[in-house]
This record gives sequence, C-alpha cells and structure tokens, in this order.
Amino acid sequence: MKMNLKIVLGVCIAFIITFGGLYLAVNFSDEAEKIDDKKDFFLSQSKLNENRILLLGSSHVGILNMTHIIKNISDKNPDITIYNLAVNGDSPKFRYGDLEEIVRLKPEIVFYGISYRDFNQPSESTNSQILNFDIKNYMEKMIPEEMKTINPQLLTRNVIKTFLDDTGIIKKPTYDIKPPNTPFFAIGELETKISDKNKLNKQLMIVLPAPSKIQIDYKDNEKLKKFEKIIKTLQEEEINVVIFTTPLNKLYLDELSESTEKSLKYILNDISEKYGITIYEFEERYSDLNIWNNVDHIAYNNKSLIFSDEIAEMVLQEIIS
Repeated sequence: MKMNLKIVLGVCIAFIITFGGLYLAVNFSDEAEKIDDKKDFFLSQSKLNENRILLLGSSHVGILNMTHIIKNISDKNPDITIYNLAVNGDSPKFRYGDLEEIVRLKPEIVFYGISYRDFNQPSESTNSQILNFDIKNYMEKMIPEEMKTINPQLLTRNVIKTFLDDTGIIKKPTYDIKPPNTPFFAIGELETKISDKNKLNKQLMIVLPAPSKIQIDYKDNEKLKKFEKIIKTLQEEEINVVIFTTPLNKLYLDELSESTEKSLKYILNDISEKYGITIYEFEERYSDLNIWNNVDHIAYNNKSLIFSDEIAEMVLQEIIS
C-alpha cells in the first residue's frame, strides 16, 4: 500500500513538473502558433460558400502534391475546392478535437488517410493498467479542454528541437514549401529528396514508433474509438466518409508483425461493413518503387507523383459515384 502511495505521489509530482512545462510550451512554442492557425483557418472558411472536399491525416497525407491534385480535380470539376488538413503527428485521438469545426465546414466528402501507427496502443501489465487508469482519470480532470487535443509526443519533440535550434547545437531546418490549400502543414527541402536503399535502411533504425513495436488492440483501443466517433458524427451530419491507407516502404512493411497486420485488416473490414465505407488501400502499392524520402513517407518530388495522381483519381471517382 505504501509503495502504491509513493508511486502515485511520484507520478503527481512528475505531472506537476510536466504540466508546467507543457503549459509554457503550449503558450510560447510553435504549437501555440499551430493552434492559432487552425482557429484562423476554420473561422475564415466558415464565411465562404464552397463545395469542399477535405483530406485528413498525418504527415503521410501532408506530403501529397496539392498543386498537382488541385489541377487534376479542377480540370474536371471546377466547382469543387479540395483542402489538405494534414497535421504532423496526427492521429484520430487528436483529430477528434477538430471534429466540431470540420462539421461546421459542411464538406461534401471527407477522405481520411490512416496507417498502422494511428492505432498503435502498446499493451501494459495488469497492475500498470489499474494504476494508470486511476491516475489517468484524475489527471484528465485537471487538464484544460484546449490542451486535450495536443499531441504530447510531437510537442516534446518540438520543444527539444526549439532548444537545440536556439542554442545552435543543430542547424535549424526551414519549411519553405507551403502547398496550396494545406493550411496546417509545410515541407522542407529535406522532404524533397529521394533516398537510396542504404539510407532507407539507416532510417528504419530510428523511425518512431518502430514498426516492429507497433501493437494494435482492436478490442479496447482509445484511438479506434475516437476514429469511429469521427466517422459516426460525420455520417450523422450527412457528410460522406472515405478511408484510404497511406503508403509504406517495403523495409517498413517487412518489420510489421503478422498480428499487427491482421489487426489493421480486421479494423478496416469491420468499419467498412459497419458504416458502409469505401476503403482504398495504398500501403503496399508503391513499396518497391524508388520514390521514398524515408521508410514511411514518399518524397515530395516530381518523380513521386504517382501517389498524388492516384489520390486525385480516388477523389474524382468518389465525386461521380
């Protein structure tokens, strides 16, 4: 009993320190600017009368060539405006925080790009689960609503990166490429490079989460629950939803466990049947092609337009159907 009290006390102290740092980071880092950007975008869009289509997802969706996609779609459907609302490090758990604003935009169709990591939920021991459940309930009551949709892992990386940038330890990267109709995502020169196999092998060692460590529990998965809530809410608002899986390099795919692959397939089949949703699968389609920036991102490069081409075709097909 005393040991449990010590653990709880230690976690509470750690939380206070972390929460204080998180509060400062949110108010004085790039994350705060991103939150403001979102507010500005949704506010400005609510005043426009457009036939909108939205792309949702993480950086896997952010690297799409929107200039190319917009042209392909507008040539055949000039009255349609498509927006890529990808957010770096996004997952259904955090995207759920934007749901009310997305509904308010009244898009014709929402295309949601997902991958294995979007449902990654590593298992824990029974004792850890009980302790974490109690602490989690207590902590969630203390966290302000506006902070609940922030990705803590991404925020931590941003804070560390900002510190290293300011101290001059590493060269600060620039993100000068701002694709059209992509308000929450920018691309740097590094993302335009196509990597050879040797470089991809090295990148596999540092990708997070490591594909070999990804675990998907489809019976009790918080991210999956949020994903289904998003789908259900959009459909209740008569907004069509289409899901597509994002591409992965063969090196990444080979590291995934068989159980993880089966879990995602089960989730996709279940969602398709339950909600009558079309699912386009891209995760293996380009795995052997020389178009990769790293093992889970296609390069933002004219030689890598095949993914953007097929996304445009997917959108056009769904508009017609």
